[in-house]
This record gives sequence, C-alpha cells and structure tokens, in this order.
Amino acid sequence: MYANEEIKDIEDYLTELSAKSNDSAQSNKTKKKQAEPKQNTYLMIDRFAVEHFNEDFNNRISDSVQTAFAEGQGELVIMVDGIEKKWVYFNNRFEEDGMSFEEPSVNFFSFNNPYGACKTCEGFGSVIGIDEDLVIPDKGLSVFEDAIVPWKGEKMQEWKNHFIAVSRKNDFPIHKPYHELNHAQKKFLWQGGKDWDGITAFFKELEKQTYKIQYRVMLARYRGKTVCMDCNGTRLRQDSNYVKITPNTFDPTHAGTEKDTRVTLSEILLMSIDDCYAYFNDLSLSSQDLEVAKRILVEITNRLLFLKNVGLGYLSLNRLSNTLSGGESQRINLATSLGSSLVGSLYILDEPSIGLQT
Repeated sequence: MYANEEIKDIEDYLTELSAKSNDSAQSNKTKKKQAEPKQNTYLMIDRFAVEHFNEDFNNRISDSVQTAFAEGQGELVIMVDGIEKKWVYFNNRFEEDGMSFEEPSVNFFSFNNPYGACKTCEGFGSVIGIDEDLVIPDKGLSVFEDAIVPWKGEKMQEWKNHFIAVSRKNDFPIHKPYHELNHAQKKFLWQGGKDWDGITAFFKELEKQTYKIQYRVMLARYRGKTVCMDCNGTRLRQDSNYVKITPNTFDPTHAGTEKDTRVTLSEILLMSIDDCYAYFNDLSLSSQDLEVAKRILVEITNRLLFLKNVGLGYLSLNRLSNTLSGGESQRINLATSLGSSLVGSLYILDEPSIGLQT
C-alpha cells in the first residue's frame, strides 16, 4: 500500500486504520471530532527502476500494467520518484475531453444489429412524432409569412413573436423561404439554441397540457410518421458519428467548420450514388491508412460504379427498398449480378425492356 507518503504492508495498514477508528470513537465521546484532511490511498502493484532494451523488464511492466488496470477498474497511477515526485494518471477507456466513447466494432456501424441501431427509432429511421410536412405544408413561405401553421392562432402567435425577437441575435433569416434554409438554420428552428427552445419544445409544452381537449386535438392534427431527429433517418446510433473518415489533406484547424473535409458514415449514406462514387474515387489517404483500406476502397468503388452505370446514380445509399420503383429494383438486381465477378457465366435477361427504359 502507498498511503500518507509511505509504503506500508496491507496488514499493517489495516491494523493502523482499525486503531485510528477506535481512538476516534473514544474521542467523540469527550469532544467534537475535528475534520481531518483526506489522504489518498493506493494499492501498489510494482516498484522498479527503468531498464532500457531489456525484454524481461518489458514483459514485467506489461504484466504489472495489466494487473493495475484489473485491480483499479480501468485506472492506474504511475508515481515517478525523483528530485520531485510526479504523478501520471492513465486509464484504458476510450475517451477524450471527459467524454467516454464506445470502441468501434463491426456491429457498431450496422442498423440491422441492436448494438448499432439508433436508440430512438430502433433502426427504423422514422418515428411517430410531429410531422414536418404537416407543421410546414408550404415550404415556399418564410417564418415571418406564417409558414409554421400551429403559430397562426392568436394565443400561439406568442411563439412566433418570441422567435422573431431572438432571430436577429442568432442570425436567422426570418424572411427567407423555408426550403432555402440550410441544415443548421432548420436545426435551430426545430431544436432550438441560444434564447430559443425550438418547435420541438413547443409541442412538448402542448403535451404537458393534454388534459385540455383542444391541445389533444391540435397534437393529433400534426402527428404522423416522421424522420428520426437523432439519426436523421440513417438508422445508425448517434455516437457512430464520432467516427469519421479523415483524408490526408485534412487541416486540424478546420475541425468543426464548413471547411472540415472529414465525413461520417451517416453523411455518406445521405449522399447520392454519384456523389458517393466521386468522393471515394478522389479520396486521398495517408500511406498507412491506404494500406489498411486498399482492398475495401476497391470493393466500394466497384459496387458504386455498377450502380452508377445502370443509371441509379441519383439514388442515395439510405433509400429504403420499399420506396423503389419496379425499374429501380430491376436495375439493382442487375448491378448485383454484374458485380459478382463470376467467371464463365452467361446472363439471360427475360424481357429486359421491362423496368429498364431510359
């Protein structure tokens, strides 16, 4: 044990601790207990002097570190004892800036697996909630022109007036048609930001007052199947967006800005096949990353090229199969067959003109 700046045997330390506890109990009967400064107590795993280029020493350190992580529940402390004592803290968790992350795995990026599916929509990409098309049926109107239908009433007009009041401080264009707003502006309108709670908060406020029939009717009027806000319809868990493809040309000073060239799997899924093919075809990686991803990039670009060549470049990779037309389904089956790279195979297309018209 290492306690009170001393190295002690565990049994001696426990005996000393027990004696202090008994003395403290006796003193409490006669006078008030004074607050004692807290002392950190550590379980000492190993002591050593560093030896360079020694394989036995390296194996010993490896075993000690593994034991320390096991006993310390993922944490260990190294005390460097020199002219000045130095404490160095380590842990084996996947974290940064006080945030803990799940270590990526294959299932982490699959919405077909409960581990990788969005926790809100459970991998379906849509939820029963407030339908954007019902709240804002005319996308050509601006917020100032009453694009948000629930705010047209006399009482609900207060939400519109409040939003207009805070829009200037947040650089929100209240006179721009809704369909011309960018993603950040729509997110601010719906999810809120500085001095503004958002349209979502407006409907949550109504849900708190469902004992009034007019609010129940109002909620039912705007409720429907809508895109999941957490995964944006990609069906992947939200923290999968922390993993990004980083090109060789990435400048760390541009992180989090519009010049950030990194992309997430969710962003790739929302791209069209044309844009996705162009991205992977032009992707520049470091020599080490390229060595790891070389085979994967060939598979990705080849499959995207087949889909592009059969005329499906306008589709996004996130497109649901039940929303495809008959012709699009035929083309996908054709691309799958052509992309299988079978040798000595003959493809016979029965009625090839059906669904394949250009």
